[in-house]
Amino acid sequence: MRKIRDYVDIYRRLCARNRVRSRASPWRICRFPALLCAAFLLNASACASGTASQPPPATPNAGLFSWGAELVNQTDGELFSLLKQQGLTALYQNFSSKNSRQEQMSLFAESAMKAGITVYHLTGDPYWGLDPNGEQLCEAVEEAAAYNRRIKRKFLERREEDGQKWETVPQLAGIVLDVEPYTLKEWDRNRSKVMKDFVSGMKKAYQLARKYDLEVILCVPWYYDGKGQQKGLEELIKTCCDGIAVMNYYRDSEIKNIATEVELVRKHNKEIITIYELKRANGKGIKEVNTYHNKGLDAVKRNYASLLDAYPGQTISIAYHDYQALKEVLKK
Repeated sequence: MRKIRDYVDIYRRLCARNRVRSRASPWRICRFPALLCAAFLLNASACASGTASQPPPATPNAGLFSWGAELVNQTDGELFSLLKQQGLTALYQNFSSKNSRQEQMSLFAESAMKAGITVYHLTGDPYWGLDPNGEQLCEAVEEAAAYNRRIKRKFLERREEDGQKWETVPQLAGIVLDVEPYTLKEWDRNRSKVMKDFVSGMKKAYQLARKYDLEVILCVPWYYDGKGQQKGLEELIKTCCDGIAVMNYYRDSEIKNIATEVELVRKHNKEIITIYELKRANGKGIKEVNTYHNKGLDAVKRNYASLLDAYPGQTISIAYHDYQALKEVLKK
């Protein structure tokens, strides 16, 4: 067990050094996993045999969804403190020009950079998936690019005023698109057409995002393949994003429900995140079987460890949904 602790300490320091560049993708650099069990699984056999362990493969990133755009205005540091306490290194944060001044957005991004947190713009609407031209999807990408220009400009203005040296500029790493067209009545009428239009629009948005050097993470439900839309799902993964975040909201079935998605990201060399719901069940959109609100984070960690073990050799990141719900769960 001493060897395992020593490895974790060394690995934490290495990853901390690699987190200096917040603009880099958390999938492409060394990250300390949110769950120590993942590190244990990667090294258990080497430690048991007493042989010198080899450098482990890339470890999963750990993130948090946050829909409260007003958080960008808060200066108490609670959000970033919580992220660090929970070992979370990515923040999928909603931004709104209506709720935040440019200076505040820049300060928020700078605080994230100092805390070693990679930030993405979280946005989306079901109706965006009905437009084959992807106009609103592209507008969202343009918005994220505009945020980066403003963040950079304000940051450089502050550095000129205070005379401080700087090596990196805080920026949003990309955009997380939470578009759920399957929640609309149009989906019930003709899901194949809706999926076709969604794929068409996403292709255009992804091409635009690449011009701005923005990563695209696309949220998908775990059941597209179960609804006869595996072909569309594959096209979304192959040509419309850098990675998917699976809303894997069916407790104790996470492993089998993500099998198709794991197969497809392997095939097309994309990234994958499994999201755990923490919101309280409301009997409507969120049922008790969909959430870990009452089960707690220990149950999430056990399930995630089993999921990683079920797909050896595949990097599967984790994310919690969402910030407010996480705070509630931690108070239990």
